[in-house]
Amino acid sequence: MNAEKELIEKEETLSHRHFCDVAGHEWECQGTALRPLMGDTEPTPCYCISHQTLMEDGDHSQCSIELIACPEHREEQLRAMGYETGQAIEPPTAGPEESSMFRDEDGNPTVGFCLWCNRDFYTMDEVEAHNADDMANCPAFQELKDEHCGPPVLQMMFENAGLLHEGDPDDHE
Repeated sequence: MNAEKELIEKEETLSHRHFCDVAGHEWECQGTALRPLMGDTEPTPCYCISHQTLMEDGDHSQCSIELIACPEHREEQLRAMGYETGQAIEPPTAGPEESSMFRDEDGNPTVGFCLWCNRDFYTMDEVEAHNADDMANCPAFQELKDEHCGPPVLQMMFENAGLLHEGDPDDHE
């Protein structure tokens, strides 16, 4: 019985949130996720973006969450990006200089950006300060948080990618 209890406790601690950048919702995984855009063909362990450690190591419930398509919307994302179902995706290769997934408009590497106000972040400390206290330092979020709408930058990205349907904004099919 103790082994069963330990397994349940371990499963509960491994569960953590991601944000589906395709459909705009949070989802939970159990410690590993498939990242096909990184060239992965099997799920890999999830790491805390803030602490650069495995999510299973400690409590990361207040840390930034990874933007990654959920299993339900993964194929939709790949098709929208021009990949065929089952097509092998080459992992990104690091160039001669430091590789960064995000870059600002001047080409400087960033650690990410805010989907609400489109502010670039150059350090994780900037991200944490921006997101602290119910995102008090994000003017767009503060203005729209009671409107029950998605982040404007994400909305624009969906529109530019042709992922939104004309007409009813609540029509997601």
